[in-house]
Amino acid sequence: MTGREGELVGAVALLALAPVAGSAAHAFATRYPDDLAGWLAGRSRCPRCGTPLGARDLVPILSFLWLRGRCRYCAAPIDRESLGAELFALLQAGLSLAISPWPLATVSCLVGWILLAAALVDRRTLLLPDLLTLPLLAGGFLAALSGLAPATPIGALAGAALGWAGTALVAEAYRRWRGREGLGSGDAKLLAAAGAWCGPWPLPWILLIGAGSALLAAFATGAWRRPAEPIAFGPWLALGFWSVLLVELSALGAARP
Repeated sequence: MTGREGELVGAVALLALAPVAGSAAHAFATRYPDDLAGWLAGRSRCPRCGTPLGARDLVPILSFLWLRGRCRYCAAPIDRESLGAELFALLQAGLSLAISPWPLATVSCLVGWILLAAALVDRRTLLLPDLLTLPLLAGGFLAALSGLAPATPIGALAGAALGWAGTALVAEAYRRWRGREGLGSGDAKLLAAAGAWCGPWPLPWILLIGAGSALLAAFATGAWRRPAEPIAFGPWLALGFWSVLLVELSALGAARP
């Protein structure tokens, strides 16, 4: 098998794996934090009737379409967030393969799928789990050391420190100003992870994309009319992180001989 053929096989495998990763990310979010053992080893069941689901009920994307979005046993609607996660993970794989060269596309996908799970958890619980953000942070340092991240080892350290400290300072200023929490420690850890992967210089772009997306979503959904209602910033920060990482990985691949 030639190198080109190997890359083609890898690309097909990545696209096939993407909806499975999206489904796993959604299942993780629905079971976090009380049933992680069930996520790892338990059997999937309908949340409405409790019936164990078979293999034909669990094929990402296809089962949802075949069953017309309803449980085979009780006809309860299937959570459309699951389909959205599967499609988004597939979009991440497609963009990674289109923009980043092999094997950096794999790196982009793995980071993107972990960020997808973190975003789904934050959307449900308003918490970014250490179980995901800290491995991302450590993975950024390892990738920088191995040349699989845009940041150099020194840049990874500087980016992580700046990302964490900057977010913590903004959070403390907001708390003193408004008398309530605005950004949590999970946001600081996620931005620290972004700094470890991308280095310090792209951090303003990550924050700009995250904050801009959050504002657009708030206006689109009418959330800006409910100032007392907390808004999960993690999903938008994750979007900024992954968007910038994707561009930076593309530039890294283009710079290689």
